[in-house]
Amino acid sequence: MSQQVVRFNTKEHTLSILWGDEGTITEDFENVMTIKEYDGYYEILQKQESGKNAPLFRLPINSTIIRYIH
Repeated sequence: MSQQVVRFNTKEHTLSILWGDEGTITEDFENVMTIKEYDGYYEILQKQESGKNAPLFRLPINSTIIRYIH
């Protein structure tokens, strides 16, 4: 199983994910509101145009590192 590194800026509500052990693929997202722990996963929630929060990803806790930036 490969590892993901997540950088979540709680002030700007932005999130970057470096996929895989080499961290060669990066994706950036805006309007990320929170990360919740849910049944062995981190659930990443993004604010939609409707104003509601919807799941963006579920990442396994045991293979995910989260760096919070405030």
